[in-house]
Amino acid sequence: MLKRLSILIVLLISLSGCSRDTPELVLGNYLYRLSNTLDLNQPQSYIPEARIQFPLKRDRILKTTEIREGLLDVLKLKRCDLLPLIAERNSSLGKVAKPSAKLQYELNFYYLLTQCRESLRNASAIDTELLKRVNEIHRVKRDNLPAELWNGIFTASEMEANFSRSQTALPLVDNSSTQQSIEALRTLVNLTANNLDQFGLTKPNEDRLNQAFKVLHSNRSGPAIISSLEILTYHLDQAANLLDKRNSPNTPLCRNESPNKTARILENVFYKFYIGEVLPYLAQTDRYASQWLDLNQQLLQNYTTLSISIPQSMETYSTTILSKTAPHSVWLSYQRARDKHTEAWQKTLKNCGMMPTQKD
Repeated sequence: MLKRLSILIVLLISLSGCSRDTPELVLGNYLYRLSNTLDLNQPQSYIPEARIQFPLKRDRILKTTEIREGLLDVLKLKRCDLLPLIAERNSSLGKVAKPSAKLQYELNFYYLLTQCRESLRNASAIDTELLKRVNEIHRVKRDNLPAELWNGIFTASEMEANFSRSQTALPLVDNSSTQQSIEALRTLVNLTANNLDQFGLTKPNEDRLNQAFKVLHSNRSGPAIISSLEILTYHLDQAANLLDKRNSPNTPLCRNESPNKTARILENVFYKFYIGEVLPYLAQTDRYASQWLDLNQQLLQNYTTLSISIPQSMETYSTTILSKTAPHSVWLSYQRARDKHTEAWQKTLKNCGMMPTQKD
């Protein structure tokens, strides 16, 4: 009875192709087909490892210089179009504003302050004392700007959501949300690529920045991209191990590059399940991950250009999660598994005389 039940379960799995609607099911089925065809034990089911934690907020935040209250009083009296903004910042809601909202305030403040300073400089009758104090405030705000740009982005809950340890992978067919997240990240990269003087000359685009933060918070594509790379790494590595084991000198699948019955079945697995199901997901993940990692690295590089010393905790995290060159990074681990898998198939198909030709 137990044997019959086991056979029934296997049959149900083999007939459930239309219900493979997650990467885990597609990749698991691929390993099942390989191991079954090669008459080898199926690898253990994928169990995700705990991912390194995004640094705590207290380890990410950078200190800024506070402006003396007396100097702000000067702006309140003379206004410079800053009174409404200062009042909003000092309100009960303003005092508990999110980092992303505080960044908006700082950018608006710096822009209006710069315009005010230029207006005072070009006035027919220059108020020397007022201009001196405005220059002092402007200097502090300018010196603070790189750190405000860091805190407004890297201590924001919207950015934290993109580095959670969620294990949910990208869907098999993306609904455009991942590309939207990539474009949102690009907005932050473009923002931080500005030199400091530019922030005083160009009015901040609040709608664009707000939209970018909104997309990052709602889509949360970062952890999905990382999870997809980790899932692919495991399954591609296991598939390569199966092929290599069956191609060992003691147990060659084919002899004299002549395909046998098992080789023909394996060829069907290659085209139907790897090329037909796994490869499209691999290509999609590879494309999104490459863009996402490049933009994150560019974002960090922009802060270096702004003379920001990135917190050590973020350097460590970046090396593991965001780097495309660090030896033990998620990306390089994936690439090694991908290349190992490709080489294993090339060797198998060549040994059996089934390598695709240009006509194929």
